[in-house]
Amino acid sequence: MKANTFFAFVTGLAAGAVLGLLFAPEKGEKTRDQIRKSAEDGLDKLRGALEKVEEEVEGLADGLAAESDE
Repeated sequence: MKANTFFAFVTGLAAGAVLGLLFAPEKGEKTRDQIRKSAEDGLDKLRGALEKVEEEVEGLADGLAAESDE
């Protein structure tokens, strides 16, 4: 459930940023650069969140393996 909420939040954030940039009165090249930077920033944040989830899952798996050894 939390993963769906996070994904919806990130998707909404990205869509809002793109729409805001598209309707801003800037030159096309500058707008494309801003969209590219926003997308790269979003991907970096998503990668960080995925790494955090991966670490938590590995920790849970290690804990379960330790319990099964007992």
